[in-house]
Amino acid sequence: MPYKSNSPIVLILWILSLGAAWSDLPPHFGNGNSIYHKFRLWCANDVFENILQTLVADTEKYLLVEIDSIFCKVHQHAAGARKKYGKQAIGVSRGGKNTKVHVLINERMQLLKVILTSGQVHDSEPALALLSGIELGGKKVLADKAYSCEQIRCYLQEHGAGACIPDKVNFRLKHTFDAELYKQRNIVERFFQRIKNVSTRYDKLALCFLNFVLLAACVIHF
Repeated sequence: MPYKSNSPIVLILWILSLGAAWSDLPPHFGNGNSIYHKFRLWCANDVFENILQTLVADTEKYLLVEIDSIFCKVHQHAAGARKKYGKQAIGVSRGGKNTKVHVLINERMQLLKVILTSGQVHDSEPALALLSGIELGGKKVLADKAYSCEQIRCYLQEHGAGACIPDKVNFRLKHTFDAELYKQRNIVERFFQRIKNVSTRYDKLALCFLNFVLLAACVIHF
């Protein structure tokens, strides 16, 4: 049965497809505040995360794991979350307020894990948290120079994964590096291009913005 044009999921997808703020929802679509609270409820119940896990449940045979991050500009609408909700992964840099989205994907462009941090956090800091809980044995992990540190390399070695990470120029110890395999990093770049509608953050709560990223990752599978 097709969805009604004013059903909550259709309106949430409308917001996602335009990369718009909730306040941009046309009044004739219904009560935008009610739609937002429905979305908040689904976020709290991990609806979109469960959908994504179902979509990638049959991908245990993937061979590549790619890790990377992207900045998302924080719109002025996203400021002012109540202190009771804690920190909301918003940082300040020379480019203004921003949030950084750290992702782990496979070669099928399927999102395996995502973490939000404030924009000034270095890419390597949440790397181990992203990799934890993922079956890495026999897989190749592709990442750029930002992830070239001994802690990450040792973790991959301990878990039976191969590292395809170029060395930083100031590294004294040189590691083997497969330049041809490294070309596959275009997959994560294309993933970011596909979810570009979440490149601006309008949501005050990190939980809501995170779930928009999860929803965007779900949509690209269809």
